[in-house]
Formats: sequence, C-alpha cells, structure tokens
Amino acid sequence: MGPGGFYPFVKYLYVCGAFSGKAVIFGKDLFVKSVYIIIVTYNGMRWIDKCLDSLKESKYPSTMLVIDNHSSDGTAAFIGRHYPDVRLTISSRNLGFGQANNIGMRKALEEGADYVFLLNQDAYVEPETIGRLVDAHAANASFGILSPLHFNGKGDALDVYFEQYLSRSSGGGGGEESSRGERRRDALVRTEFVNAAAWLISAGCLRQVGGFDPLFFHYGEDDNYAHRVLFHGWGIGVLTSARIRHDRELRTGVKGTDAVLKEEWKHILVRACDVRRPGYRVFMIRRGVRHGLWALKGLMRFDISSFKYHFWLSRRTLGYVGHVGRSRKKGRPL
Repeated sequence: MGPGGFYPFVKYLYVCGAFSGKAVIFGKDLFVKSVYIIIVTYNGMRWIDKCLDSLKESKYPSTMLVIDNHSSDGTAAFIGRHYPDVRLTISSRNLGFGQANNIGMRKALEEGADYVFLLNQDAYVEPETIGRLVDAHAANASFGILSPLHFNGKGDALDVYFEQYLSRSSGGGGGEESSRGERRRDALVRTEFVNAAAWLISAGCLRQVGGFDPLFFHYGEDDNYAHRVLFHGWGIGVLTSARIRHDRELRTGVKGTDAVLKEEWKHILVRACDVRRPGYRVFMIRRGVRHGLWALKGLMRFDISSFKYHFWLSRRTLGYVGHVGRSRKKGRPL
C-alpha cells in the first residue's frame, strides 16, 4: 500500500472500531492524545467504586491518577486492593481539593500529557464522555477548559447546581435551552464558569495558567481558576453531547451560621482574587471596615452572635489584603 492510501485506510479502521478506541484521527494526528485522569479522594467509599468502574468502561484510553487526601474510611486501601491499574498517591494530611489536584497535574505535565481530566470522586462518566471532549477540543483549541453536561446521580435530569452555575454565567449564550442541549446535542456552549467536577484542561492552558491557588482550601478554587483561565484569553465551554452523572446530595433547609459565614468569606476571597478586576485593596478595606461597623452595632445591641459573625469577617478580610496581593502578582506554576 502506497503512502497516499495509508491515512484513509487507518481512518476506515478507526471508524469501523478496529482500534477499539486506541487511535483517533485529529486532522493529521494518528494516535490518541494523552489524557491523565485525576481524582482527589477523601472518605469516598460511598462512590469510588462506581467512579472508577465508569472509567474502566470509557472508550478512550487514559492514565488514572488518584490523590487520596488522608481518608479515614479505607478509601485508599480499597483502591490499592481492587484497582491495580490506578496510580495512587496517599497524602499524609488533607491538602484540600486544589492542592491535591496540583500534585496530579504536575505529574501529568512532567510525563507529557496532552490533557488532564479532573473528575470528582462522586462523578461517573459515560463510555463516550472523554473521547467526545477531546474531539471537541481538537476542533476548538482556543478553549482551555471543556466540561460535559452534569446530570444528577440517577441521570434523569440536569444536576440542580450545575444548572444554576450556567444560568448565572453571563457567557452562557443560549440559556437553559442551550445548556440542556435540546436544540443541538453536539453544541459547544461558551460560559464563564462551570464547576470543576469534570474538567478537561489542555496542556497549553495548564502550562500558562498553572495550578490551583493555595489560598483556597475547599470551595472557591474553581471560581478562581476560571477567572485566571479567562484572564489569559482561554475559553471555557460545555459540550452538550458529553455527560457525567454527579451523585451528590442536594442541600436543603436553612444553613447554619458557620455555613453562611464560610460562604460569605468565599465570595469575598473569590472577588478579591479575581485578576480581571482591579482595585482589590480598596474593595477589601471597604468590606472589612463595613463588617467592623456591623460588628460594633451588634455589640451595642448586645447581639453577640451578630458581633462575632461580622468581627470575624472584618478581621479576616483586613488580614488577608497582603495574601491576596501576593496571590494576584505571582503565577501558579506547577
């Protein structure tokens, strides 16, 4: 067979399934792109078998890395016994979501990965999910992050929080109809944010943007990362032909004071660290002073709960001005 007939012949074999997902055609590229799947686990026995089993059924070949955040429920031991193909790293302490992912992303880049795919321990892929994301990126290389649609644990409706994220994003484009993929099941919907339960990140984006910011231990790190991705000119998109199931509980009822406090602090920190928005120092000082005045009012009314709440936020916000400044100035190299 002459050189002119080799490429069509290989493409024919792939379409017919002769490679069983071991090769793809991306323009002139013959072999698959290297994808490293990174899963951070923490007391994940409830989900980890379903998560890893779904990846075993994936049609796209990949390397699986699990970073265990010092689980106490036997998660790491279970993975070691039942999933010998998984490369397991066990941390001596809980590093948080972002820093644990940084370990995996660093390894992936060192070993020449073309993509990393961050997957939550409570999320399950479909056989075509990863391959469709890679194909979509091959045709849309200006995107730094691609996400599938997130369905609930049963797979019969969109995940409620995922739908809220898209509806809040000014870059969502087609709104609910686009996010559901009801008009075009293969649409790539541009957005400003999608949570990091299932992110395909290109190596080019990862090298430029770096890893997650250590200022964020748990929650807010994906908001901050998305801001930096957009700052560097990369796109963020949701591919409606790819899906995962996100098997998380819906949080109902009234939030306690501690939960509300953490949520407000997260919003302050995310806003202050957004490199696209200037004036972080003025924002933080004003916010800190405002909470200080509210704390004083609470004290004058003998409302100790209100005093403690606003005093903590005031002290925290003013005390973090320097940390945020350093975070905004330096990159996040892996």
